[in-house]
Amino acid sequence: MEKSKLGISLNLFAALLYFAGATGSVIVIMIASGYVLIFEESEKLKRTAVKAFILIVFFAILTSLTNWLTSGLGSLFYTLATISRSTNYIVVENIYDSAKFTTTDLLQTIGSVMSNIYIITYICVAVIMIIFGFKAYRQIDVKIKWIDKILDKHFLS
Repeated sequence: MEKSKLGISLNLFAALLYFAGATGSVIVIMIASGYVLIFEESEKLKRTAVKAFILIVFFAILTSLTNWLTSGLGSLFYTLATISRSTNYIVVENIYDSAKFTTTDLLQTIGSVMSNIYIITYICVAVIMIIFGFKAYRQIDVKIKWIDKILDKHFLS
């Protein structure tokens, strides 16, 4: 079994790269990937490091967009609720009937839905990175077409 310069197996090192990505920390994965690119000789490990880095940056952007979306919608609904405080009701009409919610109830519901969306996104990212870590440990190449295409074209053969 091939070992890295740190003395651990390349499979474990590749898995650790993905597991570090599960924390959501771009800085940790950037330092680990930088180490691999500078000091390690294994092309497969370098490819895994770049793939894990690209994935975590992509997921960080996705999580940020989700957070901005939920915060923006929350702010919009809070503004609408503030404007409608004179009546203390917002009327929500749908196909079946009209229902009246107090602005406080509506804001609490929207706030909890928005924070749940953010939490679910973060959990999905962590689960995906952990699954990829176990695949890397078992020497199963994680195939992500758009990242592999970038790597084939610009990085490694």
